Amino acid sequence: MMRSSRPLLRLESKFWHFTEYNRVMTDQTPDTAPAVNSAAPGAASPAKPASAPVKKSSRGAGLLGVALIIVLLVAVGLGWALWLQRKQADAAGREIATRLATLEDAVAQSRKDAREALTLIQGQSGQVRSLEAQAQEAKTRYNDLQQAWETFSGGATDEILANDVERLLVLANQQLRLAGNVNNAIVALETAQTRLAQAARPLFAGLQQSINGDIDRLRAVATVDIPAQTARIDRLAGLISKAPLLVPDASAPGASSDTQPKPATAPIQSPADDPRHQLPADAAWWQRWRAEIASWPGRAGSTLTHELGDLISVQRVDQPAALLLSPEQAEQVRGALRQRLMTAQLAMLMRQPEVWKNELANVENVLSIYYDGRAVDTQSALRLTHELQNIDIAVRLPDVGDSLASVAALRAAGFDSPAKQD
Repeated sequence: MMRSSRPLLRLESKFWHFTEYNRVMTDQTPDTAPAVNSAAPGAASPAKPASAPVKKSSRGAGLLGVALIIVLLVAVGLGWALWLQRKQADAAGREIATRLATLEDAVAQSRKDAREALTLIQGQSGQVRSLEAQAQEAKTRYNDLQQAWETFSGGATDEILANDVERLLVLANQQLRLAGNVNNAIVALETAQTRLAQAARPLFAGLQQSINGDIDRLRAVATVDIPAQTARIDRLAGLISKAPLLVPDASAPGASSDTQPKPATAPIQSPADDPRHQLPADAAWWQRWRAEIASWPGRAGSTLTHELGDLISVQRVDQPAALLLSPEQAEQVRGALRQRLMTAQLAMLMRQPEVWKNELANVENVLSIYYDGRAVDTQSALRLTHELQNIDIAVRLPDVGDSLASVAALRAAGFDSPAKQD
């Protein structure tokens, strides 16, 4: 742009000089005419007509220069506009070319991705066809196995069915005899009942009725609430741990004589017996002194009784050995009681009423001997122990003897297997 503008500037400067020259020449022409006239006075008339053409030619040259300048400016402006338009066109062309190149790259990448996706789809289609073939084969095998199982189940002998039912009946009897668990026994009997219902063999109709009767008897049994009694035993163990002994120990610090408040000891001498209160208000001084000296023995006795009342307490103890326990022995007594409660809980689970009652009786005996019977926790522990002793854990559970007898009768009668029938 700088190279093209410099010639135009030089051309404009030349036209400017040319215009200035014409203007100067035009301005000087009227001034020189009088000089010619003064030099030749006799020729003044002929010189006047010659000045008019000179003025006309100078004006025409000035207009021509201005026109040329305007034309050149217009040409320069058009050239400048054309150059800018061409530059914008070149920039737009380059941008279009760049976008076309980017678009071509994107199209090429899209084609590549499409080819890869098509290849992947084709591969997955092959895998899907393979999986469908495997699924069809597995379905065929499953149908064959199901048909074989149905054939086997339909052709199973009565002896195999009797063995399955007898195994469930023995399991229910073990749950009743060993664990005393009625719920598990009922589940085993219901399973045997369902097995017989699925088989639908007329030969086992009597056995099915016997199982139904055993289930009804087990459902009518009143069992011991094991969770509730376990919670009561845990509460008794907590009372044993915090109830105070006759000899305070570290396990029950609240039962010590230092922390428990003692009732105030009533004074031996009442205010009415005090000689100082019997004197009138206007008594003499020697009467006041005599009354003061006379009140000394009563006041001393009251003070001594009040001070010694916190140190001396009177309590009846049936077992003197309970007062000779050391803190270690007191802790052992509490631990032994907790172990006896655990044994009682185990006896409840194992349906052993003798062990249950013996352990609770021992706990009650220890509570009444070594613990402070005046404490609220000790009284609550004794009351709870007595309530637990009154619970009868020896629940009479029925058996499944009828069902077992029915199975034995079927075995004694014999079974007709499909092999023997053929």
